[in-house]
Amino acid sequence: MNARNIMEEIVQKYMNEMLAMRFDVCTCDVCKQDILAYVLSRVPARYVTTESGAMHTMMEQLRVEQASQILKELVKAIELVTVKPRHAVGGDQDAAYTLLMEQIKLDRGVDFSHYRDRVLKRRIALRMRARDAKTYSEYLQVLTHDADEYEELFDVLTINVSSFFRDTVVWDMLRRQLLPKIIAAKQARGERTIRVWSAGCAHGEEPYSLAMTFYELLEHQPPHSITVEITATDIDKESLRLAQAAQYESDVMANVDPRRLQRFFIPVEKKFQVAPQIKEMVKFRELNLIHQPGINGVDLILCRNVFIYFNRSLQEHLIMKFHESLAEGGYFVMGNSETMLGEARQVFESVDMVCRVYQKINLAAG
Repeated sequence: MNARNIMEEIVQKYMNEMLAMRFDVCTCDVCKQDILAYVLSRVPARYVTTESGAMHTMMEQLRVEQASQILKELVKAIELVTVKPRHAVGGDQDAAYTLLMEQIKLDRGVDFSHYRDRVLKRRIALRMRARDAKTYSEYLQVLTHDADEYEELFDVLTINVSSFFRDTVVWDMLRRQLLPKIIAAKQARGERTIRVWSAGCAHGEEPYSLAMTFYELLEHQPPHSITVEITATDIDKESLRLAQAAQYESDVMANVDPRRLQRFFIPVEKKFQVAPQIKEMVKFRELNLIHQPGINGVDLILCRNVFIYFNRSLQEHLIMKFHESLAEGGYFVMGNSETMLGEARQVFESVDMVCRVYQKINLAAG
């Protein structure tokens, strides 16, 4: 009666899934066998006879139980084998990747050198798989001969996945505390305009969510006593075009309650069109956060879930840019997974750690 280690099948399945998205490492049979051998030497074996019943159930249980350890060891194995493969390296993937980035900058003027390579490579891999390109050099040829591919690439490289009122805890805090505080401060100073910057606005769900919230808070104020100007920016032209069209599929409407849905949206075929009174509160413009000046004199900046794409030095640079853009006492809202870094912690005061809300410290006053 033959016995086999079913952990080998489980590890192999995880390995194939992981390597399918890695175009920066060798995935030849020799390297795969070395990766597999490394991981199997570090996870507990589980031998079963070929006649064992309930094999599928057993494998799924082991897959779940050992997933964390297998994935951790796979990451180590891939890096070790990549550094010292047992065969001559046929090409330099790092050089090919660098050349690809340089060509993108030359063709489209977008410099991704400050972005995290790990994130970029994972997203580029999506387009490489779609175009059946096995190497960065092959994908560069695709871009050279098919200009439309750039639009597809930029769609996955930039942040354009969102929904209305994303992270409901944050939006509840904005509606109940922060926005009323901003409105009251403006009124106390006798000022009439609130300026807001939504940076990295993707398809427009965030700035339109802001506009709806402000509209509800101000609708009982005397006419024209306070106006709100929301400027929404993004680097992706196609995202901006969709944002300006303001028509949305139902899958991004999950957090829009029925009252708002009826009041602020107009059904158009199978989509939802943002109502005119909300749409007119938001102005869209193309802006490269890295290389172009910010928008000055704003009372509130939202830049959420964008920083994860940048390296640490660029994150610090952008936070300081936002500090300069804010008016005295202005507020900055980050994504839930992002944190203040370096010098920025000295120029912003935390208002709400859970929702990542910070207030500008006026350095001149100190």
